[in-house]
Amino acid sequence: MATAGVLGDLLVKQLRKHGVDPIRYETNGHTRQSLSIYEESSGKQLRLVLPGPIWIERQIDGLMDAILEHVEEGAWVVASGSLPPGIPDDFYIELNSAIRWKNARMVLDTSEKTLMTSVKSVVHPYAVLRMDQLEAEFLADTTFPNPAEMADFAQKIVSDNIAEVVVLARGADGSVFATATERLHVKPPLSNVLSAVGAGDSLVGALTLALSQGRSLEEAALLATSAASSAVQTGASDLCIRSVTEHIMTQCVVDKL
Repeated sequence: MATAGVLGDLLVKQLRKHGVDPIRYETNGHTRQSLSIYEESSGKQLRLVLPGPIWIERQIDGLMDAILEHVEEGAWVVASGSLPPGIPDDFYIELNSAIRWKNARMVLDTSEKTLMTSVKSVVHPYAVLRMDQLEAEFLADTTFPNPAEMADFAQKIVSDNIAEVVVLARGADGSVFATATERLHVKPPLSNVLSAVGAGDSLVGALTLALSQGRSLEEAALLATSAASSAVQTGASDLCIRSVTEHIMTQCVVDKL
């Protein structure tokens, strides 16, 4: 985990309070912050993601070496979020190639220019590729009015050898999950949204956990969708709750497209 300065120390301290002891990769400056402002009257949320320190080539090379040193044989590696200033947009492509030496599998959840580069210049297919509807529509240069059309696009990504599993988020309408042979639309029950912070991360975390355990795509999709739905029902930056997630799983609707 890349950390820097006093804010990096604070982040590590908070993680350790929750029983997580991260492996630190120290850089210069201060760990960047992500701020969310919630407007109670409208339910809208404004996110402010600060840029953080600019990375130089020596730090980037060191980060890659540190990741490869600690990745275990056959591990699942989740690459999530945007990249700091200075790190090239093809970093995730390089990482995906590098971890293959340890038979590791990569889950990619990024956005904007990094996403465009990662899917258009891919060398080896990702185990999982996840994006939201706006990102998918921008990439496809069209709109997806229904889940079936979104599943068509997801399977095209698979057939183009970009990813083995593709997940396309549809907001409150759940997500579409696709492989070369399966197409699913999993829709959670209606819920009261308190905060969207961490919903995507909860989905990716739950999906990765289920797939790493050898569960079927449908089982993984149910758990992932339910975890995301649970996360939006918790305030601020709180994440999914296991008991709530398990209850939502019994209420989700699964359509095979």
